[in-house]
Amino acid sequence: MAATADNYPSGPIKLVMPYPAGGMSDVSARTIAEALSAKIGGNIIVENRPGAASTVASNWMVHQKPDGYTLYAAPVSLVLNPILQPQVGYKPYEDFTPISMLLYSPFVLQVNKDMGADNVKDLVTLIKAHPGKYAIGTSGLGSINHLAAEYFINEFGLDMIVAHYKGGAPASQDLVGGQIHMMFSAANEAAPMMRAGRTKGLAVTTAERLSMLPDVPTMNEAADLKDFEAVFWMALVAPKNLPPEIQSKLSSAMLELNSDAQLRRKTDALGVRMHASDPQEVTANLRQDEKKWGDIINNLDIEL
Repeated sequence: MAATADNYPSGPIKLVMPYPAGGMSDVSARTIAEALSAKIGGNIIVENRPGAASTVASNWMVHQKPDGYTLYAAPVSLVLNPILQPQVGYKPYEDFTPISMLLYSPFVLQVNKDMGADNVKDLVTLIKAHPGKYAIGTSGLGSINHLAAEYFINEFGLDMIVAHYKGGAPASQDLVGGQIHMMFSAANEAAPMMRAGRTKGLAVTTAERLSMLPDVPTMNEAADLKDFEAVFWMALVAPKNLPPEIQSKLSSAMLELNSDAQLRRKTDALGVRMHASDPQEVTANLRQDEKKWGDIINNLDIEL
């Protein structure tokens, strides 16, 4: 029987996660999925399909039925991988039906504790005084924190070494050890290191301060900027041609979760900001970041 708004959901819903189980994105999305399950009276089961910087999952999704029983926790890389990779098997706007934003994961600019800079302005002055000396780490070529690093370098006209790692953990280890001097880290990864005195957090990359790190200024506050923002985000989407009534039911249920204080406390504790939206905001974010990060990717000829 075809799904309609009245009988949906009448069975389990699969939520495809493009990253391995246990990471911040996975745990956060599962937390939101549990709340959404209760809201719509269904059972959402998360299935991990990692690989190729999320392209494995994105390519798989385009071949699934648009019946509302296979949904996708699509990352910002949905729109970046067609720029970064020679070929992908999907078109980000044509092959998916947007439903709602899911979450934003901010970054923290943290530096080695012996760096000798206690704020962003001092850091910039120090780097400019020693061109080519300081290294900023990333969790991988083409990752959002790599693009944030390039954004930072370009914003202040800096001459720095960009060191790529296979993940945030090894980069963090070298940050503490002094092999690199700074990096943009996910808030949930940076906070424990900062609290233990192993690193210093100088700024967060969101427009507003984080409840997890209320004493850390935004980059705009710290450096007298107006629009510095760099976040990883995920959105809830489905294969193209999802019936509008199913799209509307899911989007409305997600929007109701914005007022779920308990859910927000859970996601805040994970270092992410849960945020639901209408479908139009998903498309707007795709287009905004395609332009913003795409320009950096193309200007630096970054390719995976």
